[in-house]
Amino acid sequence: SSEYRFALIINTCRFAFSVTLSGVYCIGGLPPVDGRLIKKVARYQQYRAVNKVIERLKTGTTRKEKSGVVWHTQGSGKSLTMVMLAVKMRRDPELKQYKLVFVTDRTQLDGQLSKTFRDAQNETIYNAGSVAELKELLSQDSSDIVTAMVQKFQEAEQEGDFTDLNPSEKIIVLADEAHRTQFGGLAMTINAALPNAPKIGFTGTPLLKSQKMDKAFGGYIDKYKINEAVEDGATVRIIYEGRQVQSDVVGDSLDALFEEYFKDKSDEEKREIKKKYGVERAVREAPARIRWVCIDLLKHYREKIQPNGFKAMIVVGSRHAATVFKKTLDDLEAPPSEVIISGTHNDPAYLSKYTDSAHQKQVIKNFTKPLGTDTEKEDPTSFLIVKDMLLTGFDAPIAQVMYIDRSLKDHTLMQAIARVNRTYKGKACGYVVDYYGLSDYLTDALKDFSSEDVEGTYYTLKDEIPRLKAAHTRVASIFAGVKGSDVDDYVLHLKDEDTRQPFELAFKKFAKQMDVILPDTAAKPFIPDLKLWGKVQNAARNRYRDPGLNISDAGAKVRQLVDEHIISTGVDPKIPPVDLMAANFKETVEQIKSPESRASEIESAIKHHITVNLDEDPEYYKSLSLRLRDIIEKTAGKWDQQLELLLQMVDSMESEHKQAADDLGLSETEFAFYNILMAEVTRHAGEDAIGEAVHDEIKATSQDLVSMFDEATQIVDFFSKPDEVKRMKKEIKRAVLDCSFGEKALVNVVQDRFMELAQNKFK
Repeated sequence: SSEYRFALIINTCRFAFSVTLSGVYCIGGLPPVDGRLIKKVARYQQYRAVNKVIERLKTGTTRKEKSGVVWHTQGSGKSLTMVMLAVKMRRDPELKQYKLVFVTDRTQLDGQLSKTFRDAQNETIYNAGSVAELKELLSQDSSDIVTAMVQKFQEAEQEGDFTDLNPSEKIIVLADEAHRTQFGGLAMTINAALPNAPKIGFTGTPLLKSQKMDKAFGGYIDKYKINEAVEDGATVRIIYEGRQVQSDVVGDSLDALFEEYFKDKSDEEKREIKKKYGVERAVREAPARIRWVCIDLLKHYREKIQPNGFKAMIVVGSRHAATVFKKTLDDLEAPPSEVIISGTHNDPAYLSKYTDSAHQKQVIKNFTKPLGTDTEKEDPTSFLIVKDMLLTGFDAPIAQVMYIDRSLKDHTLMQAIARVNRTYKGKACGYVVDYYGLSDYLTDALKDFSSEDVEGTYYTLKDEIPRLKAAHTRVASIFAGVKGSDVDDYVLHLKDEDTRQPFELAFKKFAKQMDVILPDTAAKPFIPDLKLWGKVQNAARNRYRDPGLNISDAGAKVRQLVDEHIISTGVDPKIPPVDLMAANFKETVEQIKSPESRASEIESAIKHHITVNLDEDPEYYKSLSLRLRDIIEKTAGKWDQQLELLLQMVDSMESEHKQAADDLGLSETEFAFYNILMAEVTRHAGEDAIGEAVHDEIKATSQDLVSMFDEATQIVDFFSKPDEVKRMKKEIKRAVLDCSFGEKALVNVVQDRFMELAQNKFK
């Protein structure tokens, strides 16, 4: 049939693609998640970029033609793309002869490269721990893999004598964060040392206009832009909120603000403060101002972020300010916070107590855990207070908001705000809350990039209101034909799965968007419909036994609103629907108002019962499904008649399976195997009826094989032992071929179906 051919094509393509992915684009050796080992498979943009780079390296005739930049927006798996590219090159007959030089700015990527190649390639990575070691490794004419931190090249540049280390063309430089390493002084250092080596740069932020115009590195090889990543669900969009601090720290207001914040100080103390910090920094870091900022951000965190179990980063202007924020938050009895700042040998005690690297490492590791007090699986820290550390290369998907109270510009600003764009269950967006006044910097920063490259970098709450209205309109349009106002009218409207599925998707989007806006007053007009549709969704989930109808992905604020409304109407959303075979099922049905709705409830309950029990006796429950469909089709619109026939079917279902088995002198287990063999023999013969002799053979063969299964499965873990399974399959083959209907064409299908049924029956 055409359906069969289509399925065959799809499965063939799926197999071919899985084989392709398994070799290069499936990365293991990653940190465990919840104690489980994991592998990551390439997204389409990673697969595309790797192949584009390989093509450029092979077809380019000059260093310039072979070089270029891969821009994949932050949070979309750029580092893994580098690893996949390296593996691909190592398995290519031509490119495996090249020396690969990785220039990275993160020890994490260094470690990931080393582990991946050790596990997947059985190849050693040579890490340059010093400038002398870097020179030696680069000078060698060997097809090895060398990694070096950016700092080593910077140190080499300062020391000098770092030119013409290796003129070979069989060297490829792969540079992480290309906006720093490909353009500027560091690029010249690499070029001087390896004059003929093509360079492939990777960046999480787009290139500046000035960098794009410099074609010395071949321009873009592949782009995966910010808005594309958001649309794909690889990242979440970022919402920017500018907060009006009681101090716009600019211009003429500075002196007045200084006097206000330090009015309790003597003139001599004021002069010392101005001399040590300068007026602007003194004002920004004044304890009174920081206290106001903390009060405001705590309100924002407790209303928008904490209810959904997310965490926050606070970015401040100095190490001193970080300690003031910490003390202020503690004084305000805020949720737990930690300070992550760098240290020097001469730090005073109030700073040095926050610079212990071992403690910082543990704090950073724990911060990625869910919010909670179970120390093994959770972490209570709600805030990380930082200055420069963790603004780049730090992945904590549970962080939803970044509170910024310092100047950030250009790439640093773009990278910093991307800390909150990682996806996480229930996370509809990330927030950047600005206490510094970065809106002008953001505007200026975006002007330095091409408009198409930075489309969708951030949105404001004002941008979110039309999204909410559009999401509301989509749900409302689904119920446009509903005439009544009763919840049951809405539920009945969702009877058809073709209507129910769009509602499921549309309502989830609406609920998520409500979570983005709440508790802002702009969401208030939409709350009544959120509650109504939430109750409709809960009732439809129970009526149609459809677990997909839920808002578990929405935030806690929305879930609480919906659940409280449902409970207020006398319904507990946590109680599942009454089972078809429960003693009070009919009583529950009688409480439903209309005959159509009662018939719909019984139909859904029967369908669910068939689905749940299908593996127990596939052929029998398929026959029930056909019988149900026949009733529904013949009585469509005749709801009283349909209701009567469905009730009769429910009454007979419980007993007729056992009665049918008893009539044949079979146990219910034997009856299930008998039904399969009968169906396959009949199907193979192409006849609706078979002779009595064949019928007896089918019955006897089923009983014999059930007896064999009963004995064989006494062996512990029988189904996980290939030799035992193979032996049982031989017994099935022999039994079928010994019958008058036995043919090889019948054997394989019976073997597979019997083994599948046996796994369910003889657990």
